[in-house]
Amino acid sequence: MTMRLHPITGVPILFVPERAARPGAFGEEATARCPFCPGHESDTPPTIAAIGEPWRVRVFANKYPSTERAEVIAESPQHGATFDAIEHAEDVVAMYVERYRAHQDVAYTAIFKNEGARAGASIPHVHSQVMPVAFTPPRIANEGSAFGDECPLCSMHEHVIRETEFFRWLCPAGSWLPYQQWIVPKRHIRELSQLQEREYAELASLLRAASAAMLRIGESYNWEFLSFPDHERAHFYVDLHPRITPFAGFELGTGTFVEIIDPADAARRLM
Repeated sequence: MTMRLHPITGVPILFVPERAARPGAFGEEATARCPFCPGHESDTPPTIAAIGEPWRVRVFANKYPSTERAEVIAESPQHGATFDAIEHAEDVVAMYVERYRAHQDVAYTAIFKNEGARAGASIPHVHSQVMPVAFTPPRIANEGSAFGDECPLCSMHEHVIRETEFFRWLCPAGSWLPYQQWIVPKRHIRELSQLQEREYAELASLLRAASAAMLRIGESYNWEFLSFPDHERAHFYVDLHPRITPFAGFELGTGTFVEIIDPADAARRLM
């Protein structure tokens, strides 16, 4: 595992040829024995953290890491479960916060979910990943520095799918992927570690609802927790999007995205 820099922009690129050995790395069918299922714990590195006995949520080091200290969060012992069906989703949210806090000695910790093959998942058992990195990722640096004195997320009220005491789940007017959604805390906080325990249940409920809504649209989706530890004026949020269209030459060649679903229509369908 090495980090190199793009020769023009200097953007970090992680070179990890060892990950080519992981099951399903090139789209082939993964192994029949699921390493994330109860009773198969010896197929993974040792448990780092867990909730429940027997476990409901289990954390272990990624066997094929992209970064040092990368982790997997197995979110349910039930093989074939999807996040919307997890009754202990609040425990999963609590584990997200715990693992983010456990890595606050690095520049940035990405926590994200790949659900389904089109979203990048190589093992179908419901899980998320934790990836600490020694640099601030370009997206985080760009978005974090763009926040000004007036926070655009605090005043965002368009295309709301659901509003709770602590959060708004909405489709941003400037979405760049079909059916893209954001879950935005009403409190102005800049990173995941600042969530309070009283907010976990609502966030878990919204993540379950978003999972169900996206699975009605397609078989795969991603979500990412976007924290801004180095930007005082930034606002933490969760970015969610089903993976129903590929990136093509225009997007890859220009970095500009062509959106095909109006956010107002998306919000109505996701309700």
